[in-house]
Amino acid sequence: MTLALTPASVCQCFTLVSLCTSIADPNWIQVQNSSDPDSKLIYGVAFTMHAYQNRTDTGPLGGLHGWGMGLLYSLAALCYCAVLFSSSSFLMDFLGASVNQPKLVTSLHVSTAVSCVSVLGVCVACMCVIEHNLQRGSAGSQPGRSLVPGESFFIQMLGLLFSLAACAFAIKARPEPGRSCDYLSVGGDDTDTEPLIGQAEREE
Repeated sequence: MTLALTPASVCQCFTLVSLCTSIADPNWIQVQNSSDPDSKLIYGVAFTMHAYQNRTDTGPLGGLHGWGMGLLYSLAALCYCAVLFSSSSFLMDFLGASVNQPKLVTSLHVSTAVSCVSVLGVCVACMCVIEHNLQRGSAGSQPGRSLVPGESFFIQMLGLLFSLAACAFAIKARPEPGRSCDYLSVGGDDTDTEPLIGQAEREE
C-alpha cells in the first residue's frame, strides 16, 4: 500500500478540519437585540441537541415544529454527511486509491463539495426564515432584533473553498486513458512491421 499526500488530499484535510470546527462551534446564526447587546440568541448544529430544553429560544425559528427548526435539523444532517464524504475521500486519496480507483475518489471529492454547498444553502434558507419571523413579529419575537451570520458560517465557506480546490486537483490528476491506448497501438504497429522488414531483406 502506497501512502501519497497529494494536493487533493491536503485540501480535503483542511476541508475536514473546517467542517469539524464549524460543527463544534455553535454560532452559525446569531440574533442580536439592539437595546441589549448582551442579550443574543445563537443557532447552529449544537442547538439541535438541546432545543427541547430551550423552547423559549425557538421563537425566531417559528417554534419547535417551525420551518426554522426543521432547517436546523437538516443543517446538522448535511454537516455530518459532509464529514463522512470528506473523511472518506481524504483517506482513500491518502492511501493511494486514486491510482487504481480514480473515478471513485474523484466522485467522493465532488460529493464533499456538493454537501458543503448544500450546507450553506440550508443555512441561508434558515436565515431567511428567521428574518421573516423577526420582521413579522410572530412567535413571540421582540422588536429591535437583528440577524447576523455567525463564525461557523464563514468557517464553512472556507471549507467549501478547500473542497472545490480538492475537486480541481483530483480531476486534474486523473490519468488520461487516451494517451496510454495510443502508446500501446504504436508499439503494436512496430512489432508487426519488424517481421515484414526481415522477410523483405531475406527475399533480396
